[in-house]
Amino acid sequence: MNNFTALAIVKKPLFQASVIAAAFMLWMASGTSGEQADKNGSAISNTAHAVVAKPIPQVRTQQFDAQLIARSISLYGRTAADRETNLGAEMAGRVEEVLAKRGSFVNKGDIIVRMEQNDLPQLLQRAKTLYKQREIEYQGAKKLAAQGFQGKARLAEAATALSDASTNVFTIQLQLKKTVITAPISGILNERHVEIGDYLAKGNPIATIADIDPVIVEADVTELDVNNVQLKQVAKVRLVSGEEVEGKVRYISRVANAATNTFRIEVAIANPDLLISAGGSAELSLPLRQEWAVKLSPSTLALDEEGVIGVKTVVDEHVVFTPVDILKADAQGSWLTGLGKQPVVITVGQGFVRAGDKVDAVPTRTQ
Repeated sequence: MNNFTALAIVKKPLFQASVIAAAFMLWMASGTSGEQADKNGSAISNTAHAVVAKPIPQVRTQQFDAQLIARSISLYGRTAADRETNLGAEMAGRVEEVLAKRGSFVNKGDIIVRMEQNDLPQLLQRAKTLYKQREIEYQGAKKLAAQGFQGKARLAEAATALSDASTNVFTIQLQLKKTVITAPISGILNERHVEIGDYLAKGNPIATIADIDPVIVEADVTELDVNNVQLKQVAKVRLVSGEEVEGKVRYISRVANAATNTFRIEVAIANPDLLISAGGSAELSLPLRQEWAVKLSPSTLALDEEGVIGVKTVVDEHVVFTPVDILKADAQGSWLTGLGKQPVVITVGQGFVRAGDKVDAVPTRTQ
């Protein structure tokens, strides 16, 4: 075939289309194979990454030694007088003299108020004279009866008259005694309701005396803790002034308050100088029993998914979440129970690990 014939063939449309289609197919085949190669390479790369081990997190730990710490409960209460008595008029009359000042200390038997005696002294003198007369008459009747000159009826009449005279003397003496109001106990004359010249009816209030040695702290204990409180148990008391004193439990109620379902207790505090006043706020701390506890910083505490408070420890290179109870706390840290006697606590990095994770624990050297 000559050149002319070949050129004619090339110019034919069908031949041109076939060439173009073949070229396109070759280009597509090369692209697909390249893409497949990229995919295969990417798969190989991902597989290589998958076999790389996940790094083990590193945490700092410290072993702590537990101590026997007394569990205690804190209660809020108020100071009160050991005893308080209200004095009232035992008979009607006018106040003649006031001898005790409000707020002063009075001893048992000290006179607080004198009331007018009116004619009671004269009536007493007359009653005593009549009593002597009746006694003489009785002795005479007794002698005559013994000699047989007087009957038993006359002797009985004389004895009755003597008894009536004696009763009259006693009654007037008692009335005179009631005109003098004395302190039935030693303590502070907290209130005095009368002044000189006041007229009192029987039963009208005169004064209130409070005995504040010892002073009492009253508080309420829950039904869960009341059985752990014992009589004569030592309690620490923090007064509203900041002063700390000690007292002893002297009373535990065995009947709960129906409204609060709590039990009343009383702690007695010696107050010989009367420096502690009644009616002030106070905080009680009562030790209950000893438990093994570890003192940790609040930063070591954590919460699990259910909101339970606890501490993350390391056991056999794995993180363990241990629920704890806070025994007591102060500015330096919290005493926690439930961790055993020698827990290995995560002190740094506990926020980045979870229970069950394997960790690289780096012990912290204790100074």
